[in-house]
Amino acid sequence: MAEMNIIENDRAIVNIDLMAALIIVMSIIAVAIYSIPTVSYNDKDWRAKQYIYTIRVTDSMVQDGGDPLWEVNWTSGNYSGIKKIGFLYIDNNSKPENKVLNIDKIKALMGNGYKDNSTNTTWWEFPSPDNNLSTIDNASRVLGLTGYSFYIQLHPVGLNNFDPNSLETNISSKIINFDIATVVDRYVYIVDPSISDDIKYLKYDNRVVHYRLNLWVW
Repeated sequence: MAEMNIIENDRAIVNIDLMAALIIVMSIIAVAIYSIPTVSYNDKDWRAKQYIYTIRVTDSMVQDGGDPLWEVNWTSGNYSGIKKIGFLYIDNNSKPENKVLNIDKIKALMGNGYKDNSTNTTWWEFPSPDNNLSTIDNASRVLGLTGYSFYIQLHPVGLNNFDPNSLETNISSKIINFDIATVVDRYVYIVDPSISDDIKYLKYDNRVVHYRLNLWVW
């Protein structure tokens, strides 16, 4: 009889252990089920914020001229008083032209750029190897991208003989996390105020060149 009681007690212990194990497994599954929507929500939340920041920055670049004479101060390395930069072209009558950029403002941030071998048109990037850490940090601050990494390209589009290899080479040299990066495109024209012709837009083969501004943020 004592032997039977021992066996029954062992079975009871096994059943309790099994139930405990099942409860633990079910608890883990429940936590996983409830946490997945939270992770998904958080993922959507930061992506939405990152996209909004990227849109705002590109809006500022192509629809705002920035602080008065910011480009002069920036070129001289006097970053501290600059709160807003923008590339928008504003003519002598203080009339802005939507999505028409001023080449002097572009050069202030992005330098003289690169010449395409086939078309001799110019394209730009930022940051570039010529930029020091102070310039990049101040650009992040003024653009409202502190805490983010970013990369900008501004290049011609619609030219059949434009060589894109240099664009792709420079992108590949950057450590862009494409899995989490947000990219926004803006299509613009560029004015060079120093041109004496009535049509001051950058041209190729006597035709105005359409440009594309890309901003990656991650």
